[in-house]
Amino acid sequence: MMEKYTLLQEKNIAELSTEAKVYEHKKSGARVLCLKNQDENKVFSIAFRTPATDSTGVAHITEHSVLCGSEKFPLKDPFVELIKGSLNTFLNAMTYPDKTVYPVASTNDKDFQNLMDVYCDAVFHPNCIKNPHTFSQEGWHYTLDEKGNLGYSGVVYNEMRGAFSEPESVLERYIFHSLFPDTTYGNESGGDPEDIPNLTYEAFQAFHARYYHPSNSYIILYGDLDMEEKLNWLDAQYLAEYTKINPDSEIARQKSFRKMSEETEYYPISKEENPEGKAYFSYNFVLDIDQDAKKSLAFSYIGHALISGPGAVLKQRLLEEGLGEDIFGGYADGVLQHYFTITAKNAKEEDKARFLKVIQDCIREASEKGLDHKTIRAAIHHDAFQYKEADYGNTPKGLIYSLKALDSWLYDGEPWLYLEQDRYFKELEKALDEGYFEALLKEYFLDVKHASLVALLPKQGLTEENAEKLAKKLQEKKETLSEEEVESIKKEEEALLHYQNRENSKEALESLPVLSREDLGKKAESYLREEENLSGKRILLYPVDSKGVLYLRLLFNTRDFSEEELSYLSVLSTAFGYMDTDHYRFQDLNSEIYLHSGGFSTDITSYPDFLNKNKYTGVFSLGFKFLEGEMQQGLVYLEEILFHTHLSDEKRLSEILLEIKSRERMRLESTGHSYAVNSAMESFSPTSFYHERVKGIRYYHFIEKLEEDFRKNPKNLGEKLTALSKKLLEGKNLCVAVGGDLEIYRKEKVSLSDFLAKHFSEKEEWEESVFAAGEGERKAWITPSQVNYVARVGSFRDEALPYTGALKVMKNALTFDFLWKNIREKGNAYGVMSGFGRSGESYVVSYRDPHVGRSYEVYKKIADYLRNFEATELEMTKFIIGAISEMDTPKPAYTKFLLGLSCTLSHLTNEDLQREREEVLSANPETIRELSAYIEKAFSAEILCTIGNGQKIEENKSYFDTIEEV
Repeated sequence: MMEKYTLLQEKNIAELSTEAKVYEHKKSGARVLCLKNQDENKVFSIAFRTPATDSTGVAHITEHSVLCGSEKFPLKDPFVELIKGSLNTFLNAMTYPDKTVYPVASTNDKDFQNLMDVYCDAVFHPNCIKNPHTFSQEGWHYTLDEKGNLGYSGVVYNEMRGAFSEPESVLERYIFHSLFPDTTYGNESGGDPEDIPNLTYEAFQAFHARYYHPSNSYIILYGDLDMEEKLNWLDAQYLAEYTKINPDSEIARQKSFRKMSEETEYYPISKEENPEGKAYFSYNFVLDIDQDAKKSLAFSYIGHALISGPGAVLKQRLLEEGLGEDIFGGYADGVLQHYFTITAKNAKEEDKARFLKVIQDCIREASEKGLDHKTIRAAIHHDAFQYKEADYGNTPKGLIYSLKALDSWLYDGEPWLYLEQDRYFKELEKALDEGYFEALLKEYFLDVKHASLVALLPKQGLTEENAEKLAKKLQEKKETLSEEEVESIKKEEEALLHYQNRENSKEALESLPVLSREDLGKKAESYLREEENLSGKRILLYPVDSKGVLYLRLLFNTRDFSEEELSYLSVLSTAFGYMDTDHYRFQDLNSEIYLHSGGFSTDITSYPDFLNKNKYTGVFSLGFKFLEGEMQQGLVYLEEILFHTHLSDEKRLSEILLEIKSRERMRLESTGHSYAVNSAMESFSPTSFYHERVKGIRYYHFIEKLEEDFRKNPKNLGEKLTALSKKLLEGKNLCVAVGGDLEIYRKEKVSLSDFLAKHFSEKEEWEESVFAAGEGERKAWITPSQVNYVARVGSFRDEALPYTGALKVMKNALTFDFLWKNIREKGNAYGVMSGFGRSGESYVVSYRDPHVGRSYEVYKKIADYLRNFEATELEMTKFIIGAISEMDTPKPAYTKFLLGLSCTLSHLTNEDLQREREEVLSANPETIRELSAYIEKAFSAEILCTIGNGQKIEENKSYFDTIEEV
C-alpha cells in the first residue's frame, strides 16, 4: 500500500543512527516524517500550522477541546483516561505562537498504537465541534454567583490569567508584539484574558474546519517502528477519507522596520511595594537568516558570550553600569524569523536610553576587539557533550528531535536541518579563529533597523485596578441583558454542570483501547550499588550504562549547621564556580571546565529516612561529568573551586545576591503550587523543613533581608561564607558517589584517591539529622497574581498505617477522577495534583485556580470519595496501568545514578521497590476503600497554604490563621 504515498526526501542521519524519510500522502496532502532507529521509546506527533489572527486564544482552546472526546472514542475526556490508564512515557499537547503539536510516546508497542489512534481521532473527528459544553468548559463561559454578579470562567481563561500575572510572561508577549505586529506573532496564541471572551463558538468551529485538515498536518513517527505498517494504518484509518486542499496557513513574514519601535506596558505589584527600581527593559532585534543551521548555532554561542554564559561580557557591562539587577536573554529560534533579546530586570525607569546605548556600545566594541573565544569554544564543547549524552530528563529524546524538525519543516525547510549538528560543532570551532563570529556581529547586530525597545513598568495595585475594571465591564454587560438572557446564562451553566456530572457510558469507556494487567511487567526496576573505601572515604558506586560518561558527586553532610546557616549554604552553592579564584577569573574557570569535562554543578537538598520519620540527611553536593581521561584535570578545577574561591569579593557577591533574588521570584511565580505544598509541610516534614530554608518562601525572604543587610555592611557576607565553607569542607562530613561507566573510575581513581587524601583526611562521621515536628498552620501568601495555588497537606505516618504501593493507584484515581472532575472541570482550575509518599507526607494542590474556599471544600470530601470508591475491572486496570506508567518512565543514565543514590541515603532497598510494585499490581477497589483511613489520618489536622490573589484570599480569610505578602 506504499503507493498511497510519494517519497519526497530521504537522509541518513548517521550521528543519530537514524534513517529519515519524508512522504506526502497523495490523496489528503498530509506530510509524514519517518525517523527510523533502534530507540524503544517510540514517539508519534501530529502538528498543524495554526497562525493566530487575534488574541482570543482560539488555537489554545482548540488544543484543549479536541482532546475531550471524539467520534471513535466518545468519552468526555479520553486524554484523562489515557493518563489514568496507559503506559505512555509522554502524553500532552502544546500551543505555540504559530503551531499546535500533539505528541505521545510509549515503549509498549500495543500501547503506542492505541495512543496514535486516540490522538488521530481526536484531532480529525473531535466531538467539541458539535458539543458547545466542551468549548464553555475549556475556553470560557459566563457565570452568575450567588449575588447575581456576572463573571467569566473556563480552563484556558484561568490558565492565561495566571500566565499574565507573571511579569516575564507579559514581557515575552510584548516582545513578540513589538517585533512582529502584523503577523501571527503579534497576537497572543494562548489567549489574552481580555480578549478570550470575544471568541464565539462559531469562530471556534471555523478554526478547526480550516486548520485541522491533513493537508495542514505535519506527522512524525520516531523510533523502533515498522514504518510501512504505520503509514498504511494512517492511510486506511484516517487519511484516505480526505482530499487535498489548500489550507492557506502559511506563516507570514513581518516586513522589516525602517526604524526601531518602542513600546511601554505595565505589570502589577502590590499597593505596598515600592515601584522604584522595578522596571524591565528589553532590546530586541530580528535576525533574518532564512534557515541556516550553522548561523543559527553560531548565534546561540554569541548569546552565550554576550548574555547567558558565566561572566558574559554584555551582561557584566550592564550590571556594572547599574542597569538592572538581573540580565537575561539571548538567541531565540523556533519561529519563522529568529531574533535576539537582551533584558534587564529591576532597572530604574529613567535609565532606558542609557540601557540601549550601553548595549550598542558593547556590541560594537565586541565586534571590533573580538569576543571571548575561550567562552565560545567551551560552549561548543558543552553542546557537543550534551548532544552525545542525549539526556533530556524525563522528556523522550524522540520528542526533542521531533520538535527540532518542526523548527525548519513547518516553514518548508528540510526537517533534519537542525538535527544534524555534529559537523557544525567542528566547523564553528575552526571558524572561531578566523573571525567568523565577529563578522556575524558586524553584519547582524550593528545598526539594526528591525528592532524594538520594550519597557515594562511596575504599577502599584494594577491587579486590583484590573479586577475593578473587569467587574465594571461585566456589570455594564449585565445591565444590557434582558431577564430572558440572564435566565439563559443560568440555564447554560446548569446544562454545563449537568454535562460535567454525567458519567461516561459503559460503551464509551469500552471504546478506548486499554492494555491488560498481563501486559505489565512484574519486576520492579532495581538499582545496583557497590561500595569501597578510598583514602579512608566511603565511595558509593552505581554502575549505569552511560555511553562512556562518568558521574562524580562529592556529598557533604549538613547536620551541624543551624537553620540560618543552611540558608547561607544555599547562597554558597550558587557562589561556588561563579566567583573568581586564586588562579582564574570565574568566566575563565567555567570555560576551562566545559573544555575538559561535561560540566560542573552544585546542589543543596535533603533525603528522607524511610525507616525513621524523625530523621533525614541534608546534603550539599558538587558534581562533575567526565569522559575517559578527564577526571584528573576535573579534580584540579574542583580543588580550585573548593579551596581558592574569593568569597569576599563584594562586587561579585552583590551581583550573585541580586540574581538569586530575581530567579527565586520567577520560580515562585511560575511554580507556586510546589512552593505552597512545601510551605505548608514544613511543620511536620523533615525534607520540607529543610527545603524551605534553602529553596522555598523562607529562603526567598532570607535573600531579600540578606540583600538589604549587604548594602549596609557588605563585608559580613564574605566573612560568613568563608567561615561556613571551612566548616562544610571538614573531611568528616564527606562521602563520595560515582556512577555511570565505572571502568573509567577504575582506570583513573588514583587521582581521586590523591585528591581525597590531600584535602579530606579526617575520619568520616556521617550521621543523619534529627527533626522535631511542630504545629501545622493555615497560612496564605499574597502575590499580585490573578489566580491561586491552593494546597492542603498532612501525614498518615503511623505504625498502623504502613506505606503501600496501592497509594500510587489511589493517587491516580483521586487525581484524575475526583479532583480532575471537581477542581479542573467544574472549578476551571488549570491543573490539580496530589501525592502520598513513603514518609507519610500527603498533599493535594491546585494550579492556576480561580477559587480558594471552593477548592478547600472539595478537599474535605476526599475521604468520603475513597470510602465509597467503586470501580469496574476495566476502571481498576486503568488506574493500575497509570500508576505503573509513572514508575516505568524510561530514565536517562544520570537520573538512574541519582535515583540509586537517593535509595541509599533514604534506606530504600530493591526489595522495597519490588514489594511496592506487587502492591500496585494487586490493588482492587477494596484496597482503595481501606486507604480512606490514610486520608483521614493525613488530613485530620487542618494544614493549609494558599499562594495567590489578595482579594480572593481576603474573601476567604476564615480559612487562614496568618495572611502575609510574599
